[in-house]
This record gives sequence, C-alpha cells and structure tokens, in this order.
Amino acid sequence: MAVSKLSSGVAPESATRGTRFPVNDLKVCIEVPRALHVKGGGQATPDQMAAHLGYKGTNNGAYLAKIGATTLFGLISKVGAVFVPTPLAHQILSPTYPHDARKAVVEAFFNVPLFKKVYEDFRGKELPPEFGMKNALKLQYGVAASRVDEAYRSLIDSAETAGFFETKNGARTHLILPLIQPIHGTGTTPPAAEKPNENLGGGSGGGENPPTNGQQKDVVVAEAKAKYLDVLIKMFEKSLESGAPDEKLMERIERLIGAGT
Repeated sequence: MAVSKLSSGVAPESATRGTRFPVNDLKVCIEVPRALHVKGGGQATPDQMAAHLGYKGTNNGAYLAKIGATTLFGLISKVGAVFVPTPLAHQILSPTYPHDARKAVVEAFFNVPLFKKVYEDFRGKELPPEFGMKNALKLQYGVAASRVDEAYRSLIDSAETAGFFETKNGARTHLILPLIQPIHGTGTTPPAAEKPNENLGGGSGGGENPPTNGQQKDVVVAEAKAKYLDVLIKMFEKSLESGAPDEKLMERIERLIGAGT
C-alpha cells in the first residue's frame, strides 16, 4: 500500500491536500532521461528503466517516486510500453546552443505548479528564512507538516539547479530568473577584440607587425561595446530583482548582441 501512494512520484494528495511537488529535485531527475539516452539508447521498458537507475525492480517506492518526479518536471513520458526522453529533456542533454539547455532547465522548474506559484508570489522579494518558508509551504500552499521538509528541499535544490540563485552569487535569498539569452563578451575578452590581435604577428622576418590604425580602432570599439553590454546586463538584473523586468533594456541588449559584440 505504501508503494501505491508513491506511484505518482509526488507527495500523496491525501497528505498535501491536492498540492503536488516532486519528491526528487531537478538535478536528480535530469539523470533519468540521461540514463535513457546513454544506457537505453533512447527508450526503455519499466523493468529496463529500473535496471538503468540501479534498482532491483519496479516494485520499489524510491524508483516509482523518481519516475513520477521526473515526469512532473516534464523530462520523460510513456509512449506505449516504453519510457522516452521528452523534447525538453533532449534540449537539456543535447542542446544546439548552450543557452538552449539553460532555458530548458528553467522550463522544467516551472513545469511544477507549486514551484511556479512560489516564484510568482516571491518574485522581487526576499525569501523568508528556512523556518518561515516551511511555514508558508504548510499554511499558504497546503503541504502537510509531515512533508514540508521534503517539499522545501526539493524546491530550493531545484531552484539552484535552474540558476535562480546565480545573480546573488549562490545566496539562496531571492528567486531571480536567470538571464538565458546568449551573451558574448561578458566576463571574458570579447571575440571581436581577440581576432585582430591573433592576426597581427608573423612577418616574413619572424617579428610582429604593428597594428594598423584600423585594427586598433576595431579593438577599442569592441572593448567599449563589451563594457557597455556589461553595464546594460547589470541594469537589467537589477530590474529583475525589483520584479519589473525592463523590456526596453532587454531589447537594447539583444540589438547590441546582434550587432556582433
């Protein structure tokens, strides 16, 4: 009977009064479609899936909980008699561009209604301390007292995996939507500034040719654009903290990126 309560992979509705949350956090659940991809060749029956995940069989509460949690995140689905990774999981595991994976992880976090609701309610606000957040989960979101610790751990660990604490350098104090657009030149020397220097050396005598005025100008312009882009990004992150993202500012950032910084 205990196993049947966990068959959905989320806290039983009788215990949470209808509130659903994944028993396993997002980082753990990403490993499920990875196992399907690496060990199962992209699909697996329930028995095969249990073996891939290191369980002796499917009649196991921990196995069923992990499968249910991964399904809630939208990372696997059942097609006929087999489990397969969803397109969202493929976007995480085999992205076309790095930012595709970041975007997909955020989407997986929001696939959990409880997590999305908490984000919306505390957007732009400091999260309560741990005991206060647990009280909110119990009183405001309907999580039973016996499952509050579990729900809190899954929420916070999943938020960290999805990058919601990156802006505050890992401090788990604010749920801030991470910047997932491809940003070039932030934190490193921009590619446009590197290319002129890479082509400056190599004269016939083995020495370095001095940069031309045009090359020097290109480097200066690229560096200035990179610095300006950093300033705009910081301004946009501050607008996210206030709970009112500056869309015009984001458009300026995107235009600057598109201009080839």
